[in-house]
Amino acid sequence: MNTYTYSYRADSSNEPIGRVQATSLFEARVNISKIKRLDIDLIDELFRIKKIDDHEQTNKRYTR
Repeated sequence: MNTYTYSYRADSSNEPIGRVQATSLFEARVNISKIKRLDIDLIDELFRIKKIDDHEQTNKRYTR
């Protein structure tokens, strides 16, 4: 499973507003459409979906 983050297309800072686990980009779109209760066609218009690799995930964890 891969991790995908999504952010608003209109947001210039590109800050992620959510994260989903999916095996493909299509499945990530389906999961986001269920979370947001929107039609799957609207997801591409409203959100920017980005796959994050394992390296990016480990760097963002809080370590003490």
